[in-house]
Amino acid sequence: MQKILLLIVFLILSVKNYSQTKPVEPADKDSTEILKDLIDLLSDSEKSTSYFAINVGIGNRIFNVQNKALNSKFSPAATFIYSPTLLYYHKSGLYFSGGINLLNDKKKGFGIKQSSLSAGYELPENSNTDLAITYTHIFVNDIFSSYTSPVHNDFYTAYVYKKTWIRPGIAADYSSGEYGDVKRIRSSYDSIYTRLKSFALMVSVSHEFKWQEVFNKKDGITFISSLMMNMGKSKLTFKHKTNVGNLANFLNKRGRLPKFENTKFQAESLGLSLDASYVVGKFAIEPQGYFDYYLPATPDNKLAKYFTVTMSYSFK
Repeated sequence: MQKILLLIVFLILSVKNYSQTKPVEPADKDSTEILKDLIDLLSDSEKSTSYFAINVGIGNRIFNVQNKALNSKFSPAATFIYSPTLLYYHKSGLYFSGGINLLNDKKKGFGIKQSSLSAGYELPENSNTDLAITYTHIFVNDIFSSYTSPVHNDFYTAYVYKKTWIRPGIAADYSSGEYGDVKRIRSSYDSIYTRLKSFALMVSVSHEFKWQEVFNKKDGITFISSLMMNMGKSKLTFKHKTNVGNLANFLNKRGRLPKFENTKFQAESLGLSLDASYVVGKFAIEPQGYFDYYLPATPDNKLAKYFTVTMSYSFK
């Protein structure tokens, strides 16, 4: 464990600082924010500008919220997920976005599995701090599908101090949702509905590197590395349904039907986020990787790996 921590810290501190103008948000920096940073970087004006953008992402994350620690609680998808998104960013700091998730379900074929709407605010240009607040609602077609999000509502806020080379940050997240599991044998079924409520607190250290005019006068590169400690607690409430009445009564009388499950507030995982972006004119390509090491004892694999590659085109 100590070797893993030393390796992660070394990765962050060993990168040479060429240029820095704006920080990363503590727990995550999604494609909306990275694109905004580079548009500001390449603009002739110091002030932020308003714009529309179309994004198309490809990756293995079940859902796309800013809280990467939340993503890491659920296994990566076993297939590629395509996520087209339309967003509008206003120079005041407000932004709105809507998107869908497309994938190839082995049972139901290729199609839309869920959609989402987000609204957020980012503090405009500030030399001392960054502040972000975001709400995302996810519309799920089938709560029993393993390819859809168990989270339906997500509230996220993040703060980062910008004056130091290694920038400390803190973020908080509250999420809720519902998912299910069902077993069918001929005309009989047995299902469990699970309601989720989760609170997470994330502390981080990060650094952002920027290079202008790499290949021509209209391009730029951003690279962000972030090390996170993810903490949180959750509550699961279970509801059992079956058309086999005798089975339900039998299990209920013997206490075999759980009503709820709580986890206390604790350190849950260590995360390493590596985000890059290349912008030329109005086009951007943004590969993102996240590695999460689960801390509590578990028989499952403790290291989870997530990736997304997003292509964006902005209309200023």
